[in-house]
Amino acid sequence: MRSARRSVSCVVVSAALSGLLALQVSADATQQLTFTPPTRVRIEAGFFTMGSSERDVAQATALCTQSAPAGTRCDAGAFADESPAHEVYLGSFSIDRTEVANAAYRRCVAAGACLPSGVSDRDPEKGQPNQPVVEITWSDAARYCAWVGGRLPTEAQWERVARGESERAFPWGADWNPRLSNHAQAVGEASPLDGYLQAAPVDAYPDGRSACGLRNLAGNVWELVADRYGPYASAGSAVDPEGPRIGTERVLRGGSWRGAPPFLRVRARAHLAEAERRPDVGFRCAYPSELVTPARAPKP
Repeated sequence: MRSARRSVSCVVVSAALSGLLALQVSADATQQLTFTPPTRVRIEAGFFTMGSSERDVAQATALCTQSAPAGTRCDAGAFADESPAHEVYLGSFSIDRTEVANAAYRRCVAAGACLPSGVSDRDPEKGQPNQPVVEITWSDAARYCAWVGGRLPTEAQWERVARGESERAFPWGADWNPRLSNHAQAVGEASPLDGYLQAAPVDAYPDGRSACGLRNLAGNVWELVADRYGPYASAGSAVDPEGPRIGTERVLRGGSWRGAPPFLRVRARAHLAEAERRPDVGFRCAYPSELVTPARAPKP
């Protein structure tokens, strides 16, 4: 591992990204829809250590034993796909501060660019404007991100913004805190400490934000990323990794309102079939950096 690496530097990108999208409603009439994307945070290029070390796995196993509901697998094998820890170099990029909300996604549907989610706008637990869009497939999420000029973040990009330079276990720090995220007391059972039966607003839990100010990277909804699911390719260095080339499952990150604490850790991984929809799976988008990225990354 490198003895010194560049810090995770982040800059809020202003609301100047707002714009107007035209919705064709007839042959001779156009309705204008005002569209304001979520605030984005720019992450500068640099190295970070991705994945879990033996110590990280041991800590995850201990947390699982202490906090997970009866019947949860809490041996090291439950976290085996998080290893090995390996150094990664990422070019600069931007990412949404929050998960994509129903209101934003429905504008894409109204414009004819996205397929509807599987949630009614009258659903009080998952369908409100400021709750994260769920019951969408991986392709639905990718289509929305393309519509706003981005793409789903890679797994490496997601983990970097979640753990920060301090390599924290949770977005807010080293220790589990049940009041800083939307999680479950037992599988599928709402916690009395987090304030929500199911989905929380995408801007909830300000004290649980990451070092760069991103909300709900732990809990609320699992977040789809671009990568296909599989083991980490190697323990060596990698530059802007994008996961396996083949496979029908995609990686999920961050845990959800149905998840136990050890699976809300920034290193935790899960997976989902591309065509599957779930009530606790959503996404956020990433974007090309507005800064010039060096053509050649530094050697590790």
